[in-house]
Amino acid sequence: MMKMLGFAVVLLLGLHGCTSGPVPTTVAPQQTPFEALMDARNVAARLYQKASDAYETFIQEEFSGDSGYCVADITWDELFSVRIPTLEWRNLGDEERLQRLRRDLQLFELFLDEVLLDEQAQEGHTDTANKVEDTMNELDGLMTAIAVANHVLGFTEPTDVTEIMSTSLRDPGTESARAIRDCVVLRDFKTLVERGHRDFTLLSRKYS
Repeated sequence: MMKMLGFAVVLLLGLHGCTSGPVPTTVAPQQTPFEALMDARNVAARLYQKASDAYETFIQEEFSGDSGYCVADITWDELFSVRIPTLEWRNLGDEERLQRLRRDLQLFELFLDEVLLDEQAQEGHTDTANKVEDTMNELDGLMTAIAVANHVLGFTEPTDVTEIMSTSLRDPGTESARAIRDCVVLRDFKTLVERGHRDFTLLSRKYS
């Protein structure tokens, strides 16, 4: 009788305490819409600070601190559509606005690649190049946060922007034109990120 009890104990230990199978992984709970939007808001806040630093450093290194070379009425055609009026932007639905923001950020990411190459090639522009690179790294984080928010909210993913269509915008013909192009990119990108941060704030309140 004692042998049988001992065998039963060993058997139970083998089944419940000494399994050789794989240990089940813990599945992280899906974020709520509020949590996903707040994450995106926090990343956007960090990105805005980095974008502002990159812009100010560029103005200092390229134009000796004179922002008059990059006033608001100086634009590039391919970036002009991004400057949608605030009222028109507010009239967009939640899904349309989030998708539009993602698409516009992707477009700027392509232009920021060009800006980074310019700054890396410019003597004495090391600080700007480093800050632009930091900005782009943070932008990757925001794109991920937006993708998560899109998924959690059940929104459709927009079509990706894959290339800069205009050769004249990608490769300006003169150094002065290139400097103005880069300045407009950094300036308008900063404005777009600020708008995105404001949207995430409003949306997080709506979905709280």
